[in-house]
Amino acid sequence: MPTGEVLVTGLVRADPSVTFAAFTDDIDRWWHRPSAGRDVVVQFAGESLVAVSPSGTDVLGAVTAWDPPHRVVLDWHGPHAEQGDSVTIVFEPEAGGTRVTVRHARTGLPPDAVEHAIIGNWWGDVLQRLAARGRSDVS
Repeated sequence: MPTGEVLVTGLVRADPSVTFAAFTDDIDRWWHRPSAGRDVVVQFAGESLVAVSPSGTDVLGAVTAWDPPHRVVLDWHGPHAEQGDSVTIVFEPEAGGTRVTVRHARTGLPPDAVEHAIIGNWWGDVLQRLAARGRSDVS
């Protein structure tokens, strides 16, 4: 079965090292809160992206590549995940800041699938939150 890919991109008005650090070190300051709410801490811990709450730890993604300040690759287990999903986040310098590109790959995901739009909207919101965080840190 072919692999489908959702591609989302956005500009963060900070250099790649600052943007990468905002995405990794400061992720809890801007990431989506799971339904459990304020008692949840989202962070990279060891080789995973996790959401830690009083009821336990949920693995959102297992890190398969870590190349600061250029890219992070995750076996995705977070929102809108299915078995075998992979997410690649690339940070590229661009005039005015850093182009952040998210590629969410899933075997058998056709471009016209409803899930394609849902995943794209979700990651788009993630990048808007990151961009807003970048502006507040840099301006």
